[in-house]
Amino acid sequence: FPRYQIGESILPSVLPVLDLLGAREKIEKAGFVRKEGAYFEWGPENWDLDFDHLTGANRHSYQVIRSQFDHILLEHARELGVRVHEGTKVTDLVFDGERPVAAYWAASDDRTRTGRIDFDFLVDASGRAGLIATKYLKNRHYQEAFKNIAVWSYWRGAKQLDRGPKGAIAVCSVPYGWFWSIPL
Repeated sequence: FPRYQIGESILPSVLPVLDLLGAREKIEKAGFVRKEGAYFEWGPENWDLDFDHLTGANRHSYQVIRSQFDHILLEHARELGVRVHEGTKVTDLVFDGERPVAAYWAASDDRTRTGRIDFDFLVDASGRAGLIATKYLKNRHYQEAFKNIAVWSYWRGAKQLDRGPKGAIAVCSVPYGWFWSIPL
């Protein structure tokens, strides 16, 4: 950590989670682009999603650089006493009935360095790999319609679209696909 990860546009619903974790102030101080909504151009229709029209206190969010965002959250967890194992990969889980109670791990750079960690709670943060869903529960089912690819890039000095709420993600369709633009 920090490490590259795509997925920069977070929603207002993340803010109460950051409050619960006690990390919101750190995220707000990081200087990420404040996102007040989204702009959609889909076929013949164009519309703005202005977070100011949402109910509740959270009427904005952020466009984040994931490596920085994730690093802030990781360090915050460490400050709260979470044992963090970086550069490791879970190789196997131990179950008590249907409940996972321990994990075996190996160092990513040296597979001879291994260990076991016991726990009360497990969060599978393996992303699309979905260790628990694919290896143990075997309940990962892919939808044929979503078996496609995405290509992305970053530009410096690009202008934001002159429409949509401040800091908005823009999502637009084109004849054979769609694209998005996120100001970072």
